[in-house]
This record gives sequence, C-alpha cells and structure tokens, in this order.
Amino acid sequence: MKRIIYISALVLLFAVLTPRSASAQYYSWGADPSSMRWNRIRGEKIQVIFPDTARTNAYRLMHYIEAVQPTIGEGFRHGPMDIPFIVHPENAMSNGLVMWLPKRVEIISSPAINSYSMPWLKQLAAHEYRHAVQYNNLNRGFVRVFSYILGQQSSTIGLLFMPLWALEGDAVEAETAMSSYGRALQPSFTMHYRALGESILDRRNMDKWFCGSYRDYIPDHYQMGYQITSFANTKYDENVWNKVVRYAVRNPYVFATTSVAMHRYYDTDVSHLTKEAFRDLNDYWATLPEVEDSAMRLASPKQRSYTTYRYPMQFEGDEVLSFKTSLDRPTALVVTSPTGDERRLCYTGAISSRQTISGGKVWWTEYRRSVLFEQRVNSRLCYIDLTKNHARTVFRYRNVIYPTAIDGESELAWVEYQPDGEFFVMRGDEKSARQVSRAPFGVELHSLAYDNLTKSLYVIATSDSGMWLGRVDEQKGSIEPLIQGAYITLSDLRAHDGWLYFGSIASGKDEAFCYNILTGKQYRISTSRYGSFSPMPTDDGRVLMTTYDKNGYHLAHQRVDSASLREVEYSRLPVNLVNPPRKKWDMVNLDTIHFAGRDSVQTIKQHRSKRYTKMGHLFKVHSWAPVSYDPFLLAEEGMFDFNLGATIMSQNLLSTAEAFATWGWNQTEGSIYKGAFRYYGLGVNLEVNASYGGTQKLYTAYTYELKENGKYELVFPDSPKLDKYYNVGASISVPLYFQLGYRTRYVGFTTAWNYSNGLVAKVNGLKYEAGEITNLAKIGYKEGLHLLQFGVGYQNLAQMAHRDFLPRFGHALSINYALNPADSAFGDLLSLYGKVFLPGIMPHHSLSMALNYQDTYGGFRSDLLASNLTFSSSRLRPHGYHPVEIFNRRYVATAVNYAFPICYPEGGIGSILYFKRIRMNLGFEFASFDSPVFKIGLVSPIDITSLSRPEPQPDFDGVIAPNPVQMRSRRENIYAYGGELSFDINLFRMPSSATTSLNISIYKPKDKGMEWGISLGLPF
Repeated sequence: MKRIIYISALVLLFAVLTPRSASAQYYSWGADPSSMRWNRIRGEKIQVIFPDTARTNAYRLMHYIEAVQPTIGEGFRHGPMDIPFIVHPENAMSNGLVMWLPKRVEIISSPAINSYSMPWLKQLAAHEYRHAVQYNNLNRGFVRVFSYILGQQSSTIGLLFMPLWALEGDAVEAETAMSSYGRALQPSFTMHYRALGESILDRRNMDKWFCGSYRDYIPDHYQMGYQITSFANTKYDENVWNKVVRYAVRNPYVFATTSVAMHRYYDTDVSHLTKEAFRDLNDYWATLPEVEDSAMRLASPKQRSYTTYRYPMQFEGDEVLSFKTSLDRPTALVVTSPTGDERRLCYTGAISSRQTISGGKVWWTEYRRSVLFEQRVNSRLCYIDLTKNHARTVFRYRNVIYPTAIDGESELAWVEYQPDGEFFVMRGDEKSARQVSRAPFGVELHSLAYDNLTKSLYVIATSDSGMWLGRVDEQKGSIEPLIQGAYITLSDLRAHDGWLYFGSIASGKDEAFCYNILTGKQYRISTSRYGSFSPMPTDDGRVLMTTYDKNGYHLAHQRVDSASLREVEYSRLPVNLVNPPRKKWDMVNLDTIHFAGRDSVQTIKQHRSKRYTKMGHLFKVHSWAPVSYDPFLLAEEGMFDFNLGATIMSQNLLSTAEAFATWGWNQTEGSIYKGAFRYYGLGVNLEVNASYGGTQKLYTAYTYELKENGKYELVFPDSPKLDKYYNVGASISVPLYFQLGYRTRYVGFTTAWNYSNGLVAKVNGLKYEAGEITNLAKIGYKEGLHLLQFGVGYQNLAQMAHRDFLPRFGHALSINYALNPADSAFGDLLSLYGKVFLPGIMPHHSLSMALNYQDTYGGFRSDLLASNLTFSSSRLRPHGYHPVEIFNRRYVATAVNYAFPICYPEGGIGSILYFKRIRMNLGFEFASFDSPVFKIGLVSPIDITSLSRPEPQPDFDGVIAPNPVQMRSRRENIYAYGGELSFDINLFRMPSSATTSLNISIYKPKDKGMEWGISLGLPF
C-alpha cells in the first residue's frame, strides 16, 4: 500500500514500556461527506464498498482485482485473505492503505498527479492486494491462536514478524512485476541512491537508511525495502519472505525472528543483506557511462540542508520563479535573480500542481481539506497578486489542477477531476468557467499547456495504452492523441512557439524532451548524471529546468538549438539503463487488462450492486480482550488502567462510528461496567457514554468545631450509606478546519452533559444561630449531579518544516464554562486559556508562553463553611502539585518554555534502537490562587489544605478563642522550574514516520523535592 498504517504494529511493541502505546490500535481514518449513498459489490474473497458517485471506478477496481487474483500470491504459501475495499472518491490526495480494527483496504480513487504510465486504479489493485497476501501468511500459527483471544487485534502481533520495509518492498516488487515498466524501474526510484554512491556503505550501523534523518534526506522505506527484497529474491531464487514469515509465526518465542530465520535459511542477516544489495547496485552503476549535466546551474543562495526547487519558469527578465522547500523551511514561492539573490513572495501549503503567470498574478493549486469532513480534500486554485504579498484561494472550484495561462488573455485554462473518475478541461477565471473538453472515460490527464503558435491546449494523458501527448479539440470537445501511447513516463508539460516541452524517461533517465507540433518529431534536450526535470522554455531560446545531486534539486538552464537536439524514435518501452537485472515473477501484466466493451459489460453483469446502508452497518465488532480497559481513554489520554474482566470493540468500515463495552473487577471497587458510542458521519461528532459500578461520590462541606477538650476538629455532614455509582453522558462537538496554505486554522465548539448519582450535601438547609452553624452533621445529602459544559477553542498554526518539532508561529485560545443547572448551590467554573508560539534565537528553537485563568462563580458561599461544591479543573498546573492542592478561585497560571535541539546522534544499538535526535525543553511554571483558610476568633489563619487538626491558639489576652470559626482566603503562590530531555528514537528499524519520543522530565516545585517522570510520545 502507498502508506500502510504502522500504528497497529507499535501497540504491542510498546505496551510493556508505556501506557500511551495502546492508542495505536484505535485509529480513526476519518469520515466522508454524509450526503454519500453507499453500495457494495461482491466477488470471490473480496467486496468493494463505494458511494454511488464512484460506481464505474468501483467496477473497474473489481475487474482489476479479479484479474490479478490468480497470481497475486506468487512466492507465498497462501494466497490473499478475504478483505473489503472501501473507495473514497472525494480526496484529491491520492493514496491507498491497508488498515486494521477492522481490517479493510482504503482506496483513494483520485489519480495521483505525479504518476507513472500505469493507470492509478491498476497500481492500487496490484500494490494493496499484495498486502492481503502478506497478512494472510502472517495470520498463521501463533497469530491465528491469538485471534481467538483478541480478535483482529492479533494482527498487530503479526506485523511484528515482517518488517514494515519488507512489507512495502515486497508490495512494490509485486506492483512492478504487474506492469510493463513499473514503479521500481522508474529512474527517479533509485536516483538518490545513485547520487549517494558508496557513502551508503560507509556506516557500520545501517539504521539511518531505514529510520530516516533530520540532517539529511533519506529515501523512504518503499525504496529501501524494494532494493533489499528484490536483491534477496534474485540471489536465492525465491521469495525469501515466505520462509521468514512462516518461521516467525510458528516460533514467536524466538527474539528477533527475522534475523534468526535469515540465518537459518539463508545464512545471512538484514545488515549483511543490505550491504550486499547496495554493493551490487553500486557495482552495476559503476559500469554505466560517465555523463555530466548538459544544463548549467543558475546561481542560488548557499544551502544549509537538502533543498528542492520545483517548476522553474521565467519571471521578469532573467529572474526565475519557482517553489522552494528545504529541511529547514516549508514550501515557499521564491524569485531567484541571475546573481543568486532570492526573495520570497509567500509561503504556501501543500502544492498539488505547478504555477503559471496570468493577468499580473501567479496561479497554482494546493490541497485543501474541507471544513467538516476529513475524507474530502480538494485541489484549490490559489494566486498571489504581484502588487501584493498575500496568497489567496479561489473557493469557487473544487478539484482544479494545472492552471495554464492563455497567451494574450487574462483567461486561464485548467483541468478538473470529478469523483466519478472523469477529467474535464476548463477555461475561465476566478469568477466563472466553462467546459471545453472531456477526456474519454478511463483516460487520466496529468498535465496541461497552451501553445501560442497553434493557439491550442495540449495534455499528457494516461490510459491502458500507457502515456501519450494529446491536443484539446475545443470544437469537438475531445482530446486527440499526438503520439501513440507507450509505457514511458511523461511529466510537466509546457508549450511555446509550436513546441511542447516535457520530462521523459525514454532514454533511461529523467531528461528534458521536446516535441515539434508541426513535424510530429520528438527530441531529447538534456543529458544528466542523475536526472533533469520540469523543462520550461524562455523567450530567449533557453530551457529552464532542475538538475539533481545528493544535496537536492537545483535551478539550471540550457540553450536549445538544432545542434543540441537528439531525435528520439518511438518505442513502447524506455531504455532500461539504471536497473540491474532482477528475478522476474510470473504474474499477470495489468497493462494487458482493459475495462472496456465486453469486459466491462461482463463485470457489471456478474457483480450486481446492492445498497450498503449506513445504519445497517453502524456496528462491526472487530476485537475483544480478556481484560477490562477504556480504549477511548487509552487513545486520547494515554491512561493505561487495566482490570480483570472483558472488553469488546467496534468500528464500522466507513469509519463513521466506533464503540466499546467493558466489564471489569478490582478488589477496591468490585464490578464496573462501561460503554461508549461515537458517531462522526454528520461532520458533527456525537458521543454517548455510561458507566456503572464503584462507590458513589460525595460532594461535601466541612468546618472546624471547638470540642470540650479544647481541640478543634473537622466536622462533616453525617456520611450516608453509599450505593453503587453510575453516570450517563452525551456530547456534541463541531470541529471546523480551515486550511489556508501556510497556516491552518481550527475552530471547535463543544457541548456536553453528564448526570451521575453523586451525593451532594444539602447546604441550603443549614441553620445559623449566634454566628455559628448548628446542624451541619444533620443536613444530609441529596442524590444526583448534573454537569453541563460549553467550550470554544481556536488554533492558528504555521506549517512546520522537516526539522521543526514545534510551530515557528502560532497561537491557541479556548474558553470553557461548566455548571450544574439543577442545583444553585453548586458553583460554576470558568476557564480561559491561551498559548503562543514564537521562533527562538536559533533555527528550530521555539519559545512558547501559555496563560490560564479559572474562577468559580455563584453557588453556596459562607464565611463559616468550606465546601467542594464546585467543579474543578487543573489546566496548566505546575509540575509536582496534585489537583487537590489547588483551588479554582481566581486561579491564574502561566508557563514559559524554551525548546531546542541539542544534537543528531544518528546511531545506537544496531537494528534495535536508533537515536535520531536529542532535544531539550527548559520551563518555568507559576500559579496563583485564593486558598481558603479558617480564621478562629482573632488569631492567625489555619490553612485547610492540610487535613490535620490544628491546635487552639491564644488571642491577644492569652485566652482560648471562642467561636465563631470564620473562613477567609489568602493568596497562594506556587511554582516549578526544570526541563525535559527528549530522545527522538526508532525501534527495530521502523521507518521515519514511526519516530517516537522518549521524554525524561525533572522539575523542582516550590517547597518540595525534585520530581521526575518518564513518558513516550507516539507519532499520531
């Protein structure tokens, strides 16, 4: 899959180390828009669940899966498991994932903008269905036994027996085998390894290449996994993971099963195999002819880290406009002068397609999540007026890509993708647009350009025949091919003076190519050591592009004339230049499988769709456990509170509803029953919960009374017989996300109600005589406590760079109010909170300041009595202080933190523990509040925070002070200072996305000893 969720695998791995780990199991994918009507089609061992807007894509996916089903298990003992595919058509951020709890394959059907020559749904069918084979082979032996005890939670154990890089490497190999010139054969797939050369073998500890780095760019685990897996399969002439997995699931008691199995069957280990694979690669690459870049680099600022320039184009005179990203800074639109000076026009969000200039504005597109639904992500048209410095978004259009300037006009052209799989070519501006062409169904559009000489629009298209160049016929509303389709990846189309300019891998590397529209001939422009990308013509006969080395993508240019052009003859496949020979698998080639005519009719006829009702499939019990715990609390609060008992968990396949029910027992409280249900399908999040068991809670009042022996004692109302405690609750929250490029804003509204059978002292029945309370012990308690809460939160955070661990700029605000509407004697609680993030004195340093104010309003008040008849909160509580030591009367707290990186060790215990970064946070925390004290006659106050009975004290005449005992308050100040040392680590060669932080904190509270703690922060 394109990004498999590693979270489940971390659960059991970290469970023995920290409570927080278990939150990994209960991952919510996010909901689609609630207006969707869902359907289902069934096949052998699979079902496809899809909204009615994606019907044809669902049938195409089913057709491709059935085509690969006979050979998808190549090399493994067992074929694919029975697993559902869920199609999400309204997310433009193309992806695919295999997920658990419950098991399913999540398919984002929008074609990837930057893709190779195989249609997107074929790529997903090949890659994701291979994971169903892997898991079916993992779900054996020990794992199968545990499935009866834990349900689908047992799958998390299975993921420990095949490393994530191996899972993805094997899936990439299968995807490549099922295409004519697939993913792993693309020159860019090995480009960074070729640029690194022998340096990858210089490290004794190879963990950096698996786990990533904050100092350098490291290819992801898909690329690393494929190189090791394909080399091993070739060397040993079989799929090595078949034996390794089979051994692991039958011998789980063996520590490091992968290493033991590798030694047992192949007399090797992962480190040795990795070095062998890259020695073989480097030896092969050393035999290739030495080629230098034909393009000359442009001057640019000195870079401190790996830097990427994308989509260069002529700006004003000889200036170059491009998008720039580095490990130190997020993406920005920059202008580079011929002398190398650079100015930033604006920061941007996640770029979906390249820029163009029209009407005094620079236009491009960015991904934007919808306000309510996580699985609706659009590609929006953005622009910056060159007379201003603020980026704007056009919200009128949803799925816009490849904005293209029309020569001599303020009008733009662009491509729009529809959820049903169709592409349209549009013309218009930010106020209105019209359709000028429609691509045939099954044809993906991957670029758009306008030529000033022929006055026409041109595209790069992908279909079953591969990739090809096409012309938009606006009269017919069609797209006509210019060249025959081939399994050669084309990219980044531009046009000028009757020529098309684009990237192509025809020569075996990524190079700049051009096509003469009038003669129909194709030429190669550049030659490169590693690759050249995004060619863009200028007015003076040059072509701007980017070239590559181990430090990133660099701006370059090359003059183009007849002598420098090399004509390229048509070929169905590119030159296989940079890929050494590897074992070929006997798998179906999806390029030969078409979904058209008779095939499509047969598939639709064979698989009749049925309605998939949301309410009818609201619950799906996927896991259980012979212990009692709250999975919601575990996931959100990191609270690891296990008891004897049993738990069942449910989450539906559409990720709109989740629930749990548990029974537990402990010696102190006896039996406790809990349950909760959450629904996200409306965009508004709904929750109901309930619990029963334990002992009723008391909300009491107390005072001091002078006894005959001259001692003062605490006096409470008489304690009643306590019954079983229960509570029920419901909440509604509205999370609103506003993604606006460089900044993301969040507004959340929450309303919650809870009722419990807690016992509340009847303070309204108190009697006063001669300045003292006479019936405190007899007032008794009433049953029932209502809690009504209202909250509003707001965040505004800047996008972070790769090396950042806190936002450079941002702020957060929240207001919360809690009250008991059924009891006027109960005090209301108001809480105000704010936090701001600012840059520190050095790069990646962060200064944050937080402020909290809380106070109690209304409720019962008496100078003779203290009570806990109020709700409490302890947000921003200084380290070392327990909530019972703090009162919410005029509570003011602040915290100042300064965080910074210390070093990047990039080493550790090989294959076990990798230290990626060490960072420090220094903090000072202060709080001030009104602390109640009793004042006895004319004597000094007695602090009631201590429950010890105070000795009577003399007044000015040396006589024991008589009643009344009066309650007063004094200002209490507390503080703590210290810091936190954090180690960013990766365990067992988990990839960069699984980096975990081990935090060790030491704080010194006021008038107390040092307090220290250890915690883990997981990457979700």
